[in-house]
Amino acid sequence: MTTPLGYTVTHCYDGVDISDREFQHILDLASWKQMPRFSVRGRSAWHILREGVALKSVPDRRFAAAKLKGVGVWNPEAGARNRDSLMVPMSDIPSPPTTIPLESFATYPHFGLTREGEYSIVFGKVAPVGGILHERAALEYDNAKRLTEAGVTSIVPMAVIEYDESYRFDGKPMGASISLSHGSAPYRLSELQYGAVTRLGQDPDKDAYCERVLRALDVDGELSCEITRLRAIRILSRQIGGLMHDFTAAGLYRYSPEWTNLEFDFDSAQAVLTDLDSTRPMAELDPHMRTLHALRDLASLLYRTLAKFSTPSALGHYSLANLLKYDPLAEVLQGYFPGADVGRVRTISSRLWNAGIPYLFLLTKYREQIRTDWDQARRRSYKMDHDLFYVLAISSVFELFQGSDIMAQYPSDLTRDALSEKARRYLGERFEYFLYLLEFGGSVSAYQQLQALGG
Repeated sequence: MTTPLGYTVTHCYDGVDISDREFQHILDLASWKQMPRFSVRGRSAWHILREGVALKSVPDRRFAAAKLKGVGVWNPEAGARNRDSLMVPMSDIPSPPTTIPLESFATYPHFGLTREGEYSIVFGKVAPVGGILHERAALEYDNAKRLTEAGVTSIVPMAVIEYDESYRFDGKPMGASISLSHGSAPYRLSELQYGAVTRLGQDPDKDAYCERVLRALDVDGELSCEITRLRAIRILSRQIGGLMHDFTAAGLYRYSPEWTNLEFDFDSAQAVLTDLDSTRPMAELDPHMRTLHALRDLASLLYRTLAKFSTPSALGHYSLANLLKYDPLAEVLQGYFPGADVGRVRTISSRLWNAGIPYLFLLTKYREQIRTDWDQARRRSYKMDHDLFYVLAISSVFELFQGSDIMAQYPSDLTRDALSEKARRYLGERFEYFLYLLEFGGSVSAYQQLQALGG
């Protein structure tokens, strides 16, 4: 029997109507007076609400579940291949949070920006296995509150707790973030892109979740059909592009917008932002940095949308012709810039596809070895340079930013020439390849620059 964990409630959202009994039950789970239920691998438990819970401002919208992030770890062996290691040994039995460092958080490179606005590779901070720092839990609460009150579809904050002195990591207190979800299923939209749909029949609950998403989106057809999936992905990609716009307009930056970080609200048939503990307020940035970070967040969404079609489970499940026909990259851009010229959007999406297609086919060629023999490091060595893609995406979408409401909200003297110089300084000898890719979108000036670099 696990000893209950000491804690203090530090944040409690007064915009939620919840009974004292239900609230206390959730706290009992977070403190291990009762064992929390983990439905998916990781550090977040999932609780189906026993009593009605709703936003006070919208009482007819009811919540079905609470997510408890940082309350422990569940690391079953099933499904662990090609995933970052959580802890050894693996176990089908969940355990309380630990102070063991999760090194993979700090060793995976991310594309970022320096304080001076230069492109840079950055690394995340080491996190505790199964846990979260209290300051990060509080950050997720604050961000969810801001988005909820701005009318952006996201998780809704409920509470934050801080564990007692026995739970400290890197000298800082640990805690847990408790948020609310409209849906009872603990799954994410990634199941519809490269998860359950690529292994139908193995998990009936996930299959049923994907079927429900299709029906909510009014998409007919079988999950096993590539066209059916892409029709749904097209709708969701446009929604998510709009969400990224609204996230930025709400005064926030830094979000990891891959589909593992997106839930689905069946009542509104909308994608939902979640996992907000890395997100920061735009107000903390110097004004000249805000447009750059908005560009970087959109580039991140474009990269993750494309790259996940190359994840091991997705290889061989989508044809290039249909990916280009239903073009989720163009849909992302149309969602973010609803008034943009379709021709300009297609030019940009074609350019980005051209950057990723060779690597998609290279990985597809070796998909059997990837699924059975290769380790994660070898597989990743075959992926496209994600930083080059980010630079290309930022340079490409900038023309859509000019004159947009986001650019008006975050005024900037940034120019295409300035972005080109940033690319040159960062990419070094890869700058030639960047110009070559840029030319595929019909950029005469990029082609001329490439010619000028020749002997």
